[in-house]
Amino acid sequence: MSNAPEIVEDKFFALFRSNRCPELLRLYRPESAQHLVQFYDDDSSIIENVSFIAAKSFAAGDSSVLVATDSHLEQIRQRLASTDLNLDALREAGRYVAVDANEALSQLMVGSRPNETRFDNFIGGIIHNAVKSSANSFIFAFGEMVALLCAANNPNAAVRLEQLWNGLAQRYRFSLYCAYSLNSLGSEPNVDALMKICAEHALTIPSETSL
Repeated sequence: MSNAPEIVEDKFFALFRSNRCPELLRLYRPESAQHLVQFYDDDSSIIENVSFIAAKSFAAGDSSVLVATDSHLEQIRQRLASTDLNLDALREAGRYVAVDANEALSQLMVGSRPNETRFDNFIGGIIHNAVKSSANSFIFAFGEMVALLCAANNPNAAVRLEQLWNGLAQRYRFSLYCAYSLNSLGSEPNVDALMKICAEHALTIPSETSL
């Protein structure tokens, strides 16, 4: 039997052994699926966290769905590739799904709000296929669409999108890791909207917390 998953896992532990955040470490485990949010200033911690959790999901036989900016997707890809993961094979198997967050929003929005039917068809379809490709019918998802909505001064749409993700979690087993750049909140954040965003998550993680 091949020991490739163990090799990949060992390489990731070596890469990230100085970083610890127990709450984030639960995100690749089916028995502790949850919806978390992290606010950040330096995106390097987000890149490392997502890369680590995605690799752990792959090692467990499950899938990862990453809906992020092009820049972050490329940085995560490079991080994953450095561990000798066969990303092409994972992509072909439907277990590594990378979606540009701006493109995803263009599929979901009707006017200034995300449309539930479009969300179910587009994001729901992606999640459905990824779950089918997972050994444990479970996936790890990372999302930045909500941060882009906040950066566009549309926090109410971000709250609605978080609610749609929570509705989807009633039908499929996945953990969702949301990340908001502090810059996306503006110089004077909408405190009411920010509280509503946090309320849609099981846990809010402070800025710059790493695995």
